[in-house]
Amino acid sequence: MLLLNFFKKKNENNVGNSKTLPPELIRSIVLHLKNDKKSLHSCLLVSRDWCKETVDLLWKQPFHFLYTCNKINPSVFSRFKNSKQCHCSNEKRQYQATNLLMTYLLIKHDKAFVEKGIIKAKSERITFDYFEFLFVLDLHELYCAIKDWNQWNKSNSKSIKKNASESIMKYFIMNTPKLKILSFDTKFIFYKINNKNPCSFLSINVDNYDRDDVNDDCNRFSNLDNYILKLLIKESKNPEITQFFANLTELILTIRERKYEIFSSLSLICYNIQKLIIRIDYPIYFYCGNAARAEVSSESYYLASLIRSQHNLVHFELFDIPETGINEILNSLKESQHNSLKTLILNNARINYNGTILSYMKYLQNLQELRFNKCICNRNVFFNNKNNKNDIFDEENNYEEGLWLPNLKYLQVDYIDGKGEKLNELSLIISSILIRCSPLINSNV
Repeated sequence: MLLLNFFKKKNENNVGNSKTLPPELIRSIVLHLKNDKKSLHSCLLVSRDWCKETVDLLWKQPFHFLYTCNKINPSVFSRFKNSKQCHCSNEKRQYQATNLLMTYLLIKHDKAFVEKGIIKAKSERITFDYFEFLFVLDLHELYCAIKDWNQWNKSNSKSIKKNASESIMKYFIMNTPKLKILSFDTKFIFYKINNKNPCSFLSINVDNYDRDDVNDDCNRFSNLDNYILKLLIKESKNPEITQFFANLTELILTIRERKYEIFSSLSLICYNIQKLIIRIDYPIYFYCGNAARAEVSSESYYLASLIRSQHNLVHFELFDIPETGINEILNSLKESQHNSLKTLILNNARINYNGTILSYMKYLQNLQELRFNKCICNRNVFFNNKNNKNDIFDEENNYEEGLWLPNLKYLQVDYIDGKGEKLNELSLIISSILIRCSPLINSNV
């Protein structure tokens, strides 16, 4: 804020002969303030040039900003550091969500919205098309904005718009031609990647999404995920609105529902995804039934199809997959993305036989980052392999042969057992094998 005040004062002293900063410098300053909503809103008021660069950023991911908390003042941080709750005003957030949604809804002034009472017939139409700026959309955030909007209507004695969620979500899908990043991120991975501070309103909903016990809240959120996913699948098959998906460069899907249909649909219309972050969840009863295994196999197969259809996949991150599906996915990376893939991250993946995994690594020679983050190996299987000289302990099948990762700069290997306890011995063995095959890491060890 001191920097902005400096430029403001300078402009006041040179009203008749003021010169603005170059756009590229303004853009750098605005990007530096990207996590500070208050400063960004101040940027809007500096000048026309500052406003242009700031609008571009703010409207690039407006729902993300809506559910990102303001930075906490360091002088009062100590009071809040042990609190999981943010200090946003529910009323203010609901008001902002209402204004944001109405801004978008009035751009097209859809007759169907007038008939349903969502907007008024005499409402002034927004002439500026903010959809042109919308590059990032998370469907969970969009749903929460609709929920906040309904709550605002209820609090202000206005009618709640029933069944508005599907209409509004479809409206966004139909009218967003330049979307680059699409996420349905109930695990909040997207926020962690971008170092954001999620509003506790979202955090509470995220906790409910991942509850394992069966109750009304759990069913409601699970049904919501399924409802939104089915809408997404339905619209992805509509040839009139494929532009919503055609320009995607990042896709993040961490919902628990089965996603094989959306993977199948997207593999036919998306070809330029560079970052793919996926969760393939499997139920507790996975090892007790063939049906569950078939579901995971099907989802892995169609995810592999989506991977193969991409021209230049650079970053691939996978969560919670059992060993039954991981080989199919790694094989697709080997066949289609061996030249482009630079980052591979496996989180909570179940890997009992590591020799097979290492055999795929030898084909991914452009990898710069490789992480095995809390990957799960059955402790009994590990020690049986060790005692019987199987898997990576089999001297006749040297999995280091041909394994060479000349560009690898970052390596993380962290294995745990089924109880969540560290498997340090396995982590050390896998690390040692990979370090010996990675000259850039080996030179710094």
